[in-house]
Amino acid sequence: MRTQRDIPLMRVSAKDFAYTEVKQRIINCKFKPGQQIVEEELSNELEISRTPLREALQRLELEELVVRQPNGRLKVAPVSVKEVKELFLVRSMLEGIVVSEAIDNISDQDIKNLSYLVRMVKETSGEGNHEDVSNFGTQFHTYLYNLSQNKTVVKILFQLNDHITRYRRLAHFIDTKKTSDEHEVILDFIVKKDKKNAETTMKNHVLDSMNQAVLAVMQYEEALQIESN
Repeated sequence: MRTQRDIPLMRVSAKDFAYTEVKQRIINCKFKPGQQIVEEELSNELEISRTPLREALQRLELEELVVRQPNGRLKVAPVSVKEVKELFLVRSMLEGIVVSEAIDNISDQDIKNLSYLVRMVKETSGEGNHEDVSNFGTQFHTYLYNLSQNKTVVKILFQLNDHITRYRRLAHFIDTKKTSDEHEVILDFIVKKDKKNAETTMKNHVLDSMNQAVLAVMQYEEALQIESN
């Protein structure tokens, strides 16, 4: 019988470790928008050499989570109302496609699983637990992604959601009661296999989040302005 000690550990390359670590710090806003990235300090902190760190940062630059300045140095990508609107508008269209295609592949067990997630969104909403509402809501959407079997759309959505999560962490916006109600309505249309209304409701659900995000970012920018003065 093999023990845990006999099982070889998966080795994570230095560049993959750096990529994951820095990305999570950006998404969770431990690295603030516009913050300078000092490679020497970061490589010392992560205990890796500069080469794999640079490779990781190049990857994050392609994902537009970090941006290169005219002097060649990198900083965390800034935030803006314009970007929020673009992110959520595209996401609303793609989420509409996902829910429509998910209906084609849904089973009775899938409906039970989705019903559980919606119930948990409602329960945690009643408790005012923003973090859990967000987590169960994300699981609900991810479940539909998998059901849709549309790899191209899902790939783009995951990229968009990395940026959207950063805005959520930054501004802590979520209307838990409205989110709970909207998930229930979406599920009801899914159960009825009503593609048209499921798609429309899903799009409106995402766009409603956009409006909350725009307001939150405006408030964040105003707070920064006050601090700078």
